[in-house]
Amino acid sequence: MGRFENPAERERKKGRPYRIAIVLAIIVFILLAPEVHSGRSMDPTISDGDVLVVTKSRYSAKRDAPEHGKLVILEKTLSLDAGAKDNIIARVIAVPGDTVEIRNGKVLVNGEEYIAKDGIKGSKGYFKSTRLKGNQVFLLSDNRSIKTYDSRNPDVGLVDMREIKGNVLLRIWPLNKISFMGNK
Repeated sequence: MGRFENPAERERKKGRPYRIAIVLAIIVFILLAPEVHSGRSMDPTISDGDVLVVTKSRYSAKRDAPEHGKLVILEKTLSLDAGAKDNIIARVIAVPGDTVEIRNGKVLVNGEEYIAKDGIKGSKGYFKSTRLKGNQVFLLSDNRSIKTYDSRNPDVGLVDMREIKGNVLLRIWPLNKISFMGNK
């Protein structure tokens, strides 16, 4: 700062950090959202009460499909529980063009056993071999003993990827479990 600096210029410089903070807050609000997970459907990956940050991402056949293994979030309106307080979180197992099947305790995608990067595998029940079309994705909970909120439940079935409202980006609570959740 020079001693001959204009007072108006000095005031403008003082306000710059606040303007930058406001712009960043607006961008974060548009792109990210907090989410508190409720229930045991995603154990052991995500526990009841974990606070997550989700990106607001949309998918369709005209855009790229979500990646295999991506943790996605669906609107609670898709929940079969009329009193659901929380959105649905599940893992993308198969995308358009894939063939998915559950047989003999194994999840098969395109004839190969699907094992998540963190080692979660298998599933109870049976799902007949189905080739996904258009906007369809096959979702599973990580706690494979709970099928209420995933594609094994005939009332949920194959999910239109346009129903995906975002991706789980990171866990921020509890503090001892802060972690990037990207593509587990």
